[in-house]
Amino acid sequence: MKLINLPFAFTAVLLSAHSVWAQNLPQDFEKALTFDPGYQSAKADYEVGQRNVKQSRSVFYPEATFNTQRLATDTGSRTSVNVTQPLLDAQRWLVLGQAAPQQLLAEVSLQAKLQDLAVRLVKAANAIVVANENIKLNVAKMDALDQQALAAKRKQQLGQGTITDLRDIEVKASQAKAQQISFATQLQNARKQYEAITGVLPVANQFVLPATHAAYGVKTLADYTEQALQAGPSVLAARYNVVIAEYEVKKIKASFLPAVAAQYSYSESGGSSTSNSYVGVGMTVPLKAGTLYGIDAAQASVVKAQESVRETESRVRLEADRLVALVSSGMEALRIQREAIAAAELSVEATRQSYQGGVRTALDVINALQTVYQVKSEYVGLATAQSENILSLILLAATNPQDGVAETYRYLFAKN
Repeated sequence: MKLINLPFAFTAVLLSAHSVWAQNLPQDFEKALTFDPGYQSAKADYEVGQRNVKQSRSVFYPEATFNTQRLATDTGSRTSVNVTQPLLDAQRWLVLGQAAPQQLLAEVSLQAKLQDLAVRLVKAANAIVVANENIKLNVAKMDALDQQALAAKRKQQLGQGTITDLRDIEVKASQAKAQQISFATQLQNARKQYEAITGVLPVANQFVLPATHAAYGVKTLADYTEQALQAGPSVLAARYNVVIAEYEVKKIKASFLPAVAAQYSYSESGGSSTSNSYVGVGMTVPLKAGTLYGIDAAQASVVKAQESVRETESRVRLEADRLVALVSSGMEALRIQREAIAAAELSVEATRQSYQGGVRTALDVINALQTVYQVKSEYVGLATAQSENILSLILLAATNPQDGVAETYRYLFAKN
């Protein structure tokens, strides 16, 4: 009866399972929402913005002061209470109106940080994919070089080969071993980077690409551009900044208008046992010469914000054009690269047969092998770059970042 090494068998089962199920990026994105330090900082900034908005909305709340003191010449303490209720104040009304665009600006700023988190997560996943695939390709290359070394030894023993062939293979094998160490380091660093975002150290074997990738359905450039200009966080933020800047101008101008407020005051002096109280309506007319100069600065800020909108819209149009072109050309590049892989594999087989027949040298076989693994590595780079371009295009069109990660995940890891 043959005994089975249980630990080895268990490991083999795990590895086979990992090769079937790819890392679930949408689930990891949810983990990143509660762990990633950068996004947590953005949420804190958002909360600060919300508090500032609530503070702006409290401008018409009553204001009260209480004061008590005792001077050296007093025989008792002096106490005063003052309560003011703003009634008519144009500047306060404008502060209240400015709270709405400020809240919207805080929301789109958080949305932009959410998009940034999605991009960073996919880039971190792709770094693991590239390192992992390079390790697998390099292992396959080392195995092929070992087989070629055995063939060279047999030919040398038969007097058909040369020591030069064997030395050439040994050099390439040593280079491959050195690359394996570099790839392993890259993989470890990529896993640590992924952990820094999600809080969980991923298993490298779960980042396995399928052999081919299906075409991605690209909409028209006009569709992406229109959606980006209507709901893109960068465009909306620029537009809200214009509204906020315009309110600043209005607030400065309103500061010259009279303000009316109801007032109640009460004072008491303990030493003389006297008290005074007053209830009435007061009007103030502020006159500050320095405020006049503030109008010009505020109007200049409005112009700056308006130009920023034009610049942002122009940049969005160019980015949409660039990403649509990259995704469209990327599909064609992947198709051509798959053809290159097939051609390179046929070339290796033909070169090996020619080597056995004495027509080609061992160096020719090595170069053919190198070409195969080079084009396969380039395919991995093209596929991961394509996924990042797809995600950027999706996010540019103001798609929910979590949906964008899910769509990118389906494209990158779906088996066709």
